[in-house]
Amino acid sequence: MSGNAKRVAVLGASGSIGGSVLDVLDRYGEELGLEIVLLSARNRGRELYDRFRDRKVTVISDDNFGAHGTAAHVKGTEALSKPETYENVDIVVNGIGGIGGTLPSFAAVEAGAKLVTANKESIVAAGKMLLKRAKERSVPVIPVDSEHSAAFQCLLGEDAGSVEKIILTASGGAFRDMSAEEIARTRAADALKHPNWKMGVKVTVDSATLMNKGLEVIEAKRLFGVQNVDIVVHRESVIHALVQFKDGTSKLCMSPPDMRIPIQYALTAPVRREVFAGDAQAVPKGFEALSGLTFSKPDLVRFPCLKLALEVARGDSEYNGAVLCAADEAAVSLYMCGAIGFYGINEVVSDALDAFAGGKLSAPEELTSIESEVGEYILEKYGGIGCS
Repeated sequence: MSGNAKRVAVLGASGSIGGSVLDVLDRYGEELGLEIVLLSARNRGRELYDRFRDRKVTVISDDNFGAHGTAAHVKGTEALSKPETYENVDIVVNGIGGIGGTLPSFAAVEAGAKLVTANKESIVAAGKMLLKRAKERSVPVIPVDSEHSAAFQCLLGEDAGSVEKIILTASGGAFRDMSAEEIARTRAADALKHPNWKMGVKVTVDSATLMNKGLEVIEAKRLFGVQNVDIVVHRESVIHALVQFKDGTSKLCMSPPDMRIPIQYALTAPVRREVFAGDAQAVPKGFEALSGLTFSKPDLVRFPCLKLALEVARGDSEYNGAVLCAADEAAVSLYMCGAIGFYGINEVVSDALDAFAGGKLSAPEELTSIESEVGEYILEKYGGIGCS
């Protein structure tokens, strides 16, 4: 790799998003002048270290293992929240899930690195502060969620004042064809059977509850400064977002449901490269892909978590966004270990939003205490016997 290569850090590199990022960098990193210099994984750092031990890559994890070979190991993921960690990094890809990923986003921006983020909480719970700081530092913040990547691409070169509406699409999740009664009888493992996407556990459950789509509405409002954001259920997951303009024109962005596509675009834009042409699954493109597509309105009765998130979106409070994220994290954990049922997620989150109403968020460092307080409240009230 030449000395002009852009140095890339991948946070949460052992997760679903991180794995897709590494796939893209393995394929096109050298061609596009992208060099991995830092990786992080809370509990699977050794796997990454062994994979990259012959390269000059720093691995940050909470695992306790020594350093052998070219790669270096830094114990303690708290280092990810320090700007000095990214002093020699040009691009930080944040694939960390949860509120724990917010401070690394701020640290990356403070260090002057381009932030490519899949961490929803950075935008939902602290997006106003993060984007303000990024603007002050002239640091780009590029989303990699397929919906926000699609909206980002549709909005390139457009005047913000000309936008009438952004429409995000939702697959509908694992329970999209079930009645409320049928959904109530399902088990947590059923929620992980997503019809279109391969994702981590938390985001797959959030897709089943449609909480994920509500969080994405908040993200879109913050990222693009557009208050009119709508949702349609689009079972095929081919079109990811549509932007309507005031002159009657609409632009849409479509691609196969593969996270490597928006990730690659975020890393290489405006350059585009062929994506994994050798993959076994042949996906229709162009007008052929438009055949048989379906669209419908989301059902807020069967999926009340979406209604909750949309209420938070209308209030536009970062504090409420933080409580929403923390409560959903705790509720999904209870759901996955069988302590509550599917509709218990909505009840727990709604309770927490009421219990913590009226608070203020003045600094990103406060998010950790908010997460802790909300989690402790939920655990004390709802238990979670048998949950680890």
